[in-house]
Amino acid sequence: MKSQIKKSLLLVLFSIFIFSFTHKFYVSVFVIEHNETNKTLEITTQVFIDDMEMLFRNKNIEIDIYSKSDIISDSLIEDYFKSVFKIKKNAEILEYELLGKELFDDILNCYIEVKDIYLEDSLIIQNKLLIDLYDSQKNIIHFRSQNKNKSFLMNYKKTEIQLNLK
Repeated sequence: MKSQIKKSLLLVLFSIFIFSFTHKFYVSVFVIEHNETNKTLEITTQVFIDDMEMLFRNKNIEIDIYSKSDIISDSLIEDYFKSVFKIKKNAEILEYELLGKELFDDILNCYIEVKDIYLEDSLIIQNKLLIDLYDSQKNIIHFRSQNKNKSFLMNYKKTEIQLNLK
């Protein structure tokens, strides 16, 4: 009986020890594909919904991300993306369009399109998504084109990358 209690106590203490060191991992993923035929960048972003909601809550803004056709939340999300995710070509910040969003369990997928992008272009990608919310935020970019596949890890220290499409 004493042995059983000791084992149970050790298991409880071990569990408390292990769970006291766990923490949430803050990450978003951007998949950027160059469509050579249409001369566009097609971008899919994946971010946790609770992180986006926390961001807006910290700004005292209530947002309904789960609504499929909420014009206000779509506009807020687009404005936020445009303030923290920028693409520069020849030192000019390019305009892009948020085409839509989809929800998959606790993930928000946003679809973005950038026009007039050519294989010869060199771009600067600036990604500060959620860095103002979490110091430990990581933003992963996967770039794909006909000639190249490359991945980048961005964080609060590294918010810009140069991307040569060739």
